[in-house]
Amino acid sequence: MKSKNVDRATDNLFRIVMNNHLQLSALADHKANMIITVCSIIIGLIVRHIVDPQLQYTVITLALTCLTTILLAVYSTMPKYEGKQEGAMKAKNPSFNVIFFGDFTHLEYPEFERELEKVINDHDLVYEALAKDLYALGRVLHDKKYRFIRYSYLTFMVGLVASAIVLAFTFASVPQPAQP
Repeated sequence: MKSKNVDRATDNLFRIVMNNHLQLSALADHKANMIITVCSIIIGLIVRHIVDPQLQYTVITLALTCLTTILLAVYSTMPKYEGKQEGAMKAKNPSFNVIFFGDFTHLEYPEFERELEKVINDHDLVYEALAKDLYALGRVLHDKKYRFIRYSYLTFMVGLVASAIVLAFTFASVPQPAQP
């Protein structure tokens, strides 16, 4: 009876942690979408002021900031794609995970079915595959999504400050009209 409770607890652990990771991934994508939208709107609003000599440097600073921010946010959500690899070679790799689409799509269906059947028939391999999947998702969240989302927000924040400084400097250097 104790073994069944341990299995249930392990199943619940994987279900809860995987769900949390998927929610974090969706949240990162939402944050990237938000910053992309905000920066796109800002660029749309300021571009007409590029011809104004007083605002030109501020507009350029802000536009470059927004473009860099957009690139970082887009990169954070861009999926990784590996070209077609030999399925048999991939399946023998210790990091191969038959439940991860990036791995099993390199296999022909009969080989995929054999590999999946191995996992399904071995309780330990099920948990190993789930652990590999959880680990891989966590690495993507840490190494790519949240890292580059953070960079995009930092770039945006620094760019806003830089634009404000450029604007203040521009207005400070404008000659004042003489008083009669």
